[in-house]
Amino acid sequence: MRLNIMGKLMLGFGAVLLLMLGTCLFLIMQMRSMNNDFTGLIKLKAYAYGESNDALAHYNAAAAYLRQYILTRDEDLASRYQQSVKDGDDGLEKVAPLLERAEAKDLLQKFQAQAADFKQYGDQVISLIKASKSASEADRVKIEEQLAQHHQSHSGVVRNLTGAGTAFADFEKQVLDDGAGRTASRANRAIAISIILVAVTIVLGLLVAFIIARMITAPIRLVDAGAAKIAAGDLSGEGIDLKTKDETGRLAESFNTMLHNLKEIVRHLQEKSDTLASSASELSASAQNVSAGASETASTISQVAGTVEQVTGNASHIAGMAEQAAVHAREGSEGIRNIRMQMDAIQQAAAGTGEVIRNLYETTSRITQIVELITHITDQTNLLALNAAIEAARAGEHGRGFAVVAEEVRQLAEQSAGAAKEIYALITTIQQESQKAVQSMEMSVARVENGVQVVEEVGLTFERIIEAVQKLAGEIREVAAAAEEMSSAVQNVAAAAEEQTAAMEEVSSTTQNLAGLAGELDTLAGHFKLA
Repeated sequence: MRLNIMGKLMLGFGAVLLLMLGTCLFLIMQMRSMNNDFTGLIKLKAYAYGESNDALAHYNAAAAYLRQYILTRDEDLASRYQQSVKDGDDGLEKVAPLLERAEAKDLLQKFQAQAADFKQYGDQVISLIKASKSASEADRVKIEEQLAQHHQSHSGVVRNLTGAGTAFADFEKQVLDDGAGRTASRANRAIAISIILVAVTIVLGLLVAFIIARMITAPIRLVDAGAAKIAAGDLSGEGIDLKTKDETGRLAESFNTMLHNLKEIVRHLQEKSDTLASSASELSASAQNVSAGASETASTISQVAGTVEQVTGNASHIAGMAEQAAVHAREGSEGIRNIRMQMDAIQQAAAGTGEVIRNLYETTSRITQIVELITHITDQTNLLALNAAIEAARAGEHGRGFAVVAEEVRQLAEQSAGAAKEIYALITTIQQESQKAVQSMEMSVARVENGVQVVEEVGLTFERIIEAVQKLAGEIREVAAAAEEMSSAVQNVAAAAEEQTAAMEEVSSTTQNLAGLAGELDTLAGHFKLA
């Protein structure tokens, strides 16, 4: 039968209570037996002893009254004698039914026989004395002689009565003492047995308590030892194997479940700490790479900003030179009207090229548009300068000054083209549409060459040059303004890149802290021993 802790405790305490109950019942029985013995001793033996002593005392008193009566002839003494004898006889009659032993009964019979002799002796003495009182003098003398003879013949009757009464009383006293001794011995034996039973009850109670305590505390000690191992970080145990189905068994099952869950938590914690440390390392490396890339980007953007500033300066210089070229072109336009007609055709072709460039400007980024525009302008300027030089050579002396201006324009255009190529080299990654612009420029060049072939008059060409130079000056101004805007944008991008670099440094620092925390977490998980 499997009991829970309450059942075990109730069983143990019930066993102890049963032992105590048995002991109490035994003590009650012993006390009742001793009470019966004591009652018998008091009611029977002590009473018999007392009555025997009282009867002897009454008989002794009667003998004393009789002696006094013989001397005084007082009738009151005779009455007292008779009453004392009667009391003595009544006492012996009360004692007779209480006697159990034959020896006591024999002694009582002897006592009663001596009492009867004493009574006969006393009654005869009283009769003689009463007769003497009413007799004549002569008869009184005879009666007195009879009285003397009677007294002499019964001289030992009182002594015999006293001896028999004393013997009976002494025997009853001995019986009383023997009964008291037996009662005391039985009481002592009962006390000894009670002490033994109490001691046995205590020992058995302690034994039962020890067994039950061991049944209860042994599993608890196992659980306590397992909990101490867990507190020390040792999770390598296989749990507690208890066969009991009481509260301690359920406690052991709960402990085993807790141990299993702790093992799973620590394993999961170790795995996640390793993963966290690895992820933190990767994140730190990525942050460092991003930070390095951002720094490189900021450096590149700074270079682009410097180049843009240079382009802005060159564009401003080109605008000034274009204005000078326009002045010289207007001075020579009066003599070369025919050239202007051909330049109109060139202007139309250039206008078509400008339209293509504007379409390209709308479909590409702002920086690419500016670079392609600069490239287009520089190529156009070179072409125009070449055409102007050719026409100036044809014009002879009239076109010599214009040839010098065309050469300056060509050199400035070459410088702008060099700067544009440098910008193009720095931002090639964002110029995916540049090939379309190149093709469009080639088409423009082809048209201009076709226009040159049909130019009939140098004047028209110069007018075209004037218009083109004026337009070029405006576009160069736009380029300068755009370059300034691009410079501001590049500076903003540089600031953003620096902020990104700082943010990546913070991310790197945070990931390092995270890696440190992952290490601490792994160290903490390492404190637990799983196997």
